[in-house]
Amino acid sequence: LKLADEQIAELSMLCGFDDDLAAQTTQASKRIRGLLPQIHPALERVLGPRLEHPAVLALLQRYPSPEKLASLGEKKLAAQLCKLAPRLG
Repeated sequence: LKLADEQIAELSMLCGFDDDLAAQTTQASKRIRGLLPQIHPALERVLGPRLEHPAVLALLQRYPSPEKLASLGEKKLAAQLCKLAPRLG
């Protein structure tokens, strides 16, 4: 299998984009991890290693403040988590 120089350049560029996206994802995760204890320490203690789980991120996106999360109440919060990720709830 021989690739033309142009194809090799395109593949290299795509790999570079992939590396950039991976780095940005890591940076965003670290920022969230750094901010969450300042904003809502109790939630950070509860979520711990599950912070990167898509269901947890969706929950934080939908209810971005401690007040909005508290307004849900424990049962509704658990129901939201069960709906997004049954094994987490």
